[in-house]
Amino acid sequence: MKFIKITFFFFLLFVISIIRINEAFSQVNQTPKAYYLTFNKPGIKKRTRFYIGDELKFKLKEEDFKRTATITAIDSNSITINGVAKIPLEDFRVIQLSKKRIKAARMTGTTGGVLFMALGLGNTLLEKDGSEVLIVSGFVALASVQFLRFFENRNYKLNSYRYLRTVPQWEGLNLEQ
Repeated sequence: MKFIKITFFFFLLFVISIIRINEAFSQVNQTPKAYYLTFNKPGIKKRTRFYIGDELKFKLKEEDFKRTATITAIDSNSITINGVAKIPLEDFRVIQLSKKRIKAARMTGTTGGVLFMALGLGNTLLEKDGSEVLIVSGFVALASVQFLRFFENRNYKLNSYRYLRTVPQWEGLNLEQ
């Protein structure tokens, strides 16, 4: 009889500990805090993330013009733009991404060209030699770097290889690894 009581006690203790451990692990990462939007595509940079507050350039299905809007909310299968329109992800047709390095190079070249032209103008006022060379080189740098505008933006047509997806942000867990 004593053996049955001890066995029953240990069995009860075992069941209670399993329940407590299960409750402890069930509390981890139960509710997602928020979502973020990803644009997945094949290639070198495979995933581009968009967060709330980012600007998005896109075309919707059966539209011929491009929209620019700010993301104000992201759900599990749709986004809200400008706090007004809730658009399902399957309604997007084209996404436009800007290449930040090319934009930075263009801005640096533009600033450098303007600076060289200003230095050349200053040298002309001070009647120094070589001022024409500075003005011409500044103008050439300013004009040539503007051709980078053609390569700054890229339009991606959405299909089975290039698609939008929302990913939940979990506290303490990074799903993107």
